[in-house]
Amino acid sequence: MAYLLATTDFHVRWYVVQLKQPDDILDLQEGQFELMDHLDLRVVPGFGNKDTAKRAAKALGLKTWRYVKLDSPQMTFTLE
Repeated sequence: MAYLLATTDFHVRWYVVQLKQPDDILDLQEGQFELMDHLDLRVVPGFGNKDTAKRAAKALGLKTWRYVKLDSPQMTFTLE
C-alpha cells in the first residue's frame, strides 16, 4: 500500500517528483514537481506511509494536497 500526492481540485491532478531513492526526498526543493492530468503509475511515485508523503509535500512547498491510497504503484519510497 502506498500514498500518492494529488491536488485537492474536483479534477484531480497528480504530483510527479523525480526520485531514484528514498533519501532524494531530503533534497527536494520548493516547486520541483510537475502535474499530470492522468495517473501513470510508471511516473507518479508512491510513498510508503503518510509521514513520508507529508515530508515530500512540505519540501515541495505544497500548501494543500490530497493523499490517495493505492495498491502497487511501480515506485514506492519510504523515509525511516
